[in-house]
Amino acid sequence: TTSTAANKHIMWSRLRQIPIKHPLAFGVVISTFKTSASDLLVQTVVEGKKEIDWKRNAAFATFGCFYLGGVQYAIYVPLFGRLFPNAASFAAKPIREKIKDVKGLTALCGQVFLDQFVHHPLLYFPVFYGTREMVMSKDPDMMRMLRTYRENMKEDLAALWKVWVPS
Repeated sequence: TTSTAANKHIMWSRLRQIPIKHPLAFGVVISTFKTSASDLLVQTVVEGKKEIDWKRNAAFATFGCFYLGGVQYAIYVPLFGRLFPNAASFAAKPIREKIKDVKGLTALCGQVFLDQFVHHPLLYFPVFYGTREMVMSKDPDMMRMLRTYRENMKEDLAALWKVWVPS
């Protein structure tokens, strides 16, 4: 009926406003859910586990909630927004215009550099390993966390850079 279609349209319009009106809260909820769901998918499909490691899943959900949903929002939206004020207009340009925009390309390289060579090595991975240590260990030990990060650093950063630096 017409009223049912109108109600669906109104509901959909309101739902679409949530990320616009409440971007931080929306990001926290989505990041928590997707990080937990991704770990569940890896545990059941990729690793073929019959029993879910809920402690591990809690570590991923916690990291998704606080770091991916909160800290990264603060880094990428207000901080990068101030450091690179023309990024949104550069992103909106067609490829042909981007290639000619030396200032925009320089700012893009600056964003990639800060994100991949400062943010991730000095903040993202240490927080990830720290969260994992705090949630999963019976006796959390930050020195053990730092050793684990140091042992995995080359592999973690190489995997990260294979995806994000070329893009």
